[in-house]
Amino acid sequence: MGDVGGVPVGSRPGHSKRVTMKSTSVIGSLGGLLLLGFAEVAPAAISAIGTTDQLDRARKYQALVAVPGHDDVQEWTSSFDLGMSYASGNSETLLVTTSFTIDKEFGLNNEFFSNITYAYGTDEGATTTEEALATASWRHLFRETLYRGVRLDGRHDELADIKYRIGISALIGHYFVRDEMTQISLEGGLGYTWEEQGGVSESFFNLYLGERAEHWVTDYTRIFQSFAVFEPVSDFADFRLILELGLETFLSQNLSFKVFMQDKFENTPAPLREQNDIKVVSGISYKF
Repeated sequence: MGDVGGVPVGSRPGHSKRVTMKSTSVIGSLGGLLLLGFAEVAPAAISAIGTTDQLDRARKYQALVAVPGHDDVQEWTSSFDLGMSYASGNSETLLVTTSFTIDKEFGLNNEFFSNITYAYGTDEGATTTEEALATASWRHLFRETLYRGVRLDGRHDELADIKYRIGISALIGHYFVRDEMTQISLEGGLGYTWEEQGGVSESFFNLYLGERAEHWVTDYTRIFQSFAVFEPVSDFADFRLILELGLETFLSQNLSFKVFMQDKFENTPAPLREQNDIKVVSGISYKF
């Protein structure tokens, strides 16, 4: 779970019609609005997830219950996420998602993030989800709010008929907000993609645009939102979008509860496949 799509979800603060690129910018704007709206309802969600007494005790013993990575400079921070849902009776469904994340900040000028996620689901014995999504990125801050970096993405999705998709992008980005509680950044660049989709293998140059926002509602609860758009230079209509919105609240130093929505959109999917692949996942994250 986690900043899947390659759009990172770190544990530290501060850090079926065809659509056009115009709709992409609208989706991005809506994502930002969703994040701001989410900040208003987050306290109610927090109350449902963990009691006020638990949060008060966590604040009282802050030295003993410290959130990993919740400071300016952090050591290697790793997490393993597990989400699962199962229903039986008139219908029998199963969805399992697992995710492994590594996050590191080198001083004040370098950041590294990597995540790999696997999801598997069945409905009445038929496979409904089987995919792996991976991303890794490095950023170097060369001005107070400007950075450059490299991003690597990978995807395998049986149901979307994507045997493999591997891309690497050089990027430059800007932090609009970067403080202890809130982080908002926008980045873009040029990359190259290799893929086999719908039985057809090809490679091409692509444009990349990404956005990431994170806000700590309390010392132990954060909301996060991100999107990434990849668009072949030779065919702007064949773009791909990954959007994510979620909430995470820490229950102890090593354990947190996480819930998020993820949408993977293919403007030109493989034959007989849908454009949108949306799922909502909730589960537990273990930090180590």
